[in-house]
Amino acid sequence: MTRLRKVVLKEKSFESPAELHALLAQELGFPDYYGANLDAFEDCLEDVYVPTRIIIKRCKGHRKEWFDGFEDVVRDVARRSDFVYCVIR
Repeated sequence: MTRLRKVVLKEKSFESPAELHALLAQELGFPDYYGANLDAFEDCLEDVYVPTRIIIKRCKGHRKEWFDGFEDVVRDVARRSDFVYCVIR
């Protein structure tokens, strides 16, 4: 039986989208050709076939607009996928 993989994304931990893309590529095992943009993130996330819970922890005081796009992609893919689960805190 495959164990549930857990990835925690704390908004306050990232200064740029590039940092977040790098962590996602590493944690989710994206291929070397991962394009590090939201379209590529969605494409690769749709190809995740290991049960994965992505926990998104938003900042109350200093929300980053660019982080919204990542949240939207995770939510959308989680709705369609049998392997990706999304928790927003």
